[in-house]
Formats: sequence, structure tokens, C-alpha cells
Amino acid sequence: MKLPPSQQERQLQQDPSFRKLPPDGQNHLLDRLRNFNRQSPEKQAQILNRMETFEHMTPEQQQAARNLFGRYHNLPDDQKTKISQAYRRLRGMPPSARNELLNSDEFRNNFSEEQRDLLRGMTDLNLGPAR
Repeated sequence: MKLPPSQQERQLQQDPSFRKLPPDGQNHLLDRLRNFNRQSPEKQAQILNRMETFEHMTPEQQQAARNLFGRYHNLPDDQKTKISQAYRRLRGMPPSARNELLNSDEFRNNFSEEQRDLLRGMTDLNLGPAR
């Protein structure tokens, strides 16, 4: 990550695994690299931290994270915002307080069972919504 973006792209293009990808896959990875390099240093650190966390998960946790992200990604934008705000509220709580809030009248009245289940899964894995 200490290399300039142009050198990062060159190194990526020389990687044998990258070369085995179909052109669409290669373009997707290049776009992701370019998007990453446009982020602020704080956002880059957040992304790298999330990647590091994912690497240290068990395969089962990784699959659960993928499933949770897929469910989150498929929500309408207004619901994503609502879930993100609730996640930020829940993530720092101890599990007992978090469960109490998830089962409270406030959350039952404002979130569907599916949304509360999504929040429960996200906080159990301590995953924030990816942007």
C-alpha cells in the first residue's frame, strides 16, 4: 500500500491469480483498487481493518458474514440507513443490553423480525455494514 496507485495496478496486473481471471473480473478488481485509492486515509484504514478481521474469521463466520452482507445489500436504501443507525447504537453494548434492546417494544415496533435478526447477526459478528 506504500506504492503509488500506478505501481499498485502494475503489480496487480502481473499477479498470476489476477491474470487467470476473466476480463470482467480483472476490471472489477482494478475498479475496486482505484476506488480504494480515492478514499481518505481513515476510510482506507477502516477497509483494511475490516479485511483483516474477515481473514481471521473461521470459514463458518466468513460465510455468515457474506450472508449477512447479502441480506443487508438487498435492502432498500431507506432500510439500509435505518439498519446502519441501529447497528451503530448496538455495537458498543454488552450482549445482554444489546439483546434487551433488540427485544424491546421500541425495536419490535420499528424493525421487522427479519431486520432484528440481521442486526443480531451483525452485532454477534461485530460487522458493520460495508459501504
